[in-house]
Amino acid sequence: MTRADAIASLRDFVGSSRSVVGFTGAGISTESGVPDFRSPGSPWMRNKPIPFEAFLGSVEARREAWRRKFAMDDLYRDAGPSRGHRALAALVAGGTMP
Repeated sequence: MTRADAIASLRDFVGSSRSVVGFTGAGISTESGVPDFRSPGSPWMRNKPIPFEAFLGSVEARREAWRRKFAMDDLYRDAGPSRGHRALAALVAGGTMP
């Protein structure tokens, strides 16, 4: 099957479906410039997520969570929708995805 055939087959499958679900991972956003969780040098490797229970139970954990949030905002400032985001948005706009 050629790539064009595979695309046409997928288009037909989605078009004939009553509804579809988009199931993605962090990789859908890497094309947008958002770092993923596993790449070398990832900010997520340097700043492990703070468990929700710790966030609720500790003023220090909340302060650290906010510090990290503001420090990482610059990483996302120029991010925009990727081709994958646009494709999912088109499915929603077309009524294929709720």
